[in-house]
Amino acid sequence: MAEMQMVLIVCDAGVTARVTEIINEAGAPGYTVLHDATGKGESGPRENTPIWPGLNSVILCAVPADCVPNIREGLDALRKQRSARHLPLKMFVWALEEAH
Repeated sequence: MAEMQMVLIVCDAGVTARVTEIINEAGAPGYTVLHDATGKGESGPRENTPIWPGLNSVILCAVPADCVPNIREGLDALRKQRSARHLPLKMFVWALEEAH
C-alpha cells in the first residue's frame, strides 16, 4: 500500500472552495471540510464577532504522499494570487497509519 499522509489545512472561509479545487486537482481521493471554525493564530483572533471578525474552515484529507507537494504548490500559488500578507492559510502534514 502507498504511504499515506494526513493534510490539515486551516484557511479563511472565503477561499474554501478554491482550496478544495486545489485538493481535487492534486489527485486527492477525498476530503472533509469543517465550516465556521473560530480560533487564534498568526493572523490574529477570528471569532466571527464585531471585535474579531472572520471565520475559518478546517480541511482534512488523507492522501498518498505524492499528492502533498501538489497541494503545497497550489496553496503557494493561491497565496501569491491573493497577494494577502495575512491571508489565513496554513497547511500541516503528518504520516498516517490506518487503524481498522
